[in-house]
Amino acid sequence: MAKTGFALNSENKFEIDVTPGSTETYEILAAGLSTFDPQWNEELDQTQYMDGDGFASSDVTGAQLVISFEGHRKFGDAAQDFIASLQPALGEDRKTNFKWTDANGDEFSGNVTVANIVGGGGDANAKNTFSFEIHFNGKPTFTAAPVTP
Repeated sequence: MAKTGFALNSENKFEIDVTPGSTETYEILAAGLSTFDPQWNEELDQTQYMDGDGFASSDVTGAQLVISFEGHRKFGDAAQDFIASLQPALGEDRKTNFKWTDANGDEFSGNVTVANIVGGGGDANAKNTFSFEIHFNGKPTFTAAPVTP
């Protein structure tokens, strides 16, 4: 059954494959993270047609799901340690697999690139900051939440 009412962001589940290129090993991505922001980064074609009296019509012609994460660096957490290890990597070495299960139980999964990793920083008396982005490569696989009577 679909969720009703207000969901907490902590009901979302994120999993990252920490062994890309071999048997998939998913680790939960949650420790130390306090915020996430999914964006579909849509590409639009906005064209004015003669029958629109000078007003445009919009079509979504492309998109890419990008999820930004922010929080604090937790050393010893398998998911965070894996992401931090990618900082000097480029190209294919930044790619892995990822799953996002939203609060309703719907899942988006697929191959991703980990980008814009910031593995530390901040005030002397503060926890290390940690931020990064997950960029889905191509259309994510969508799996609807199981329907229960």
